[in-house]
Amino acid sequence: MAEQTAGARPSGALRRVLIPLALAQFICSFAGSNMNVMITDISEDLGTTVQGVQVAITLFLLVMAALMIPGGKLTDRYGRKRCLNLGLAVYGIGALLSALAPGLPTLIIGNSILEGIGTALLIPPVYILTTMLFTEVTSRARAFGVINAMAGIGAATG
Repeated sequence: MAEQTAGARPSGALRRVLIPLALAQFICSFAGSNMNVMITDISEDLGTTVQGVQVAITLFLLVMAALMIPGGKLTDRYGRKRCLNLGLAVYGIGALLSALAPGLPTLIIGNSILEGIGTALLIPPVYILTTMLFTEVTSRARAFGVINAMAGIGAATG
């Protein structure tokens, strides 16, 4: 994909590619903060303690952090698009399981494990694809600005 245009503006095709990458980053940032604001409500709904929900949140962050480097390696080995799609699918299954969780164990499986794995598979392809597709310095900086803005919005929204 060629992107060399006047003013270092990326082509329309590249801008269209940037949208799902930025949305994927939004999802990952949202996932890291969304349960923090409703810990008490979740613990009451699931019949557990606040500490139990805090364990689920902490496990999500640990799973995501522990698998981030292996997720990058899988991205190199099996392809960026494939890992991005797999990450979205795993994250989606985890989110659905979390939403339907009758208790803390199901929440931990859905949110902590599946969403953590999904996020670890999502983040590396976002940054690798952005670096590879936006080759001109100014357009790459703008693309990373959009992605990081969506990360901030996702964290604040969560």
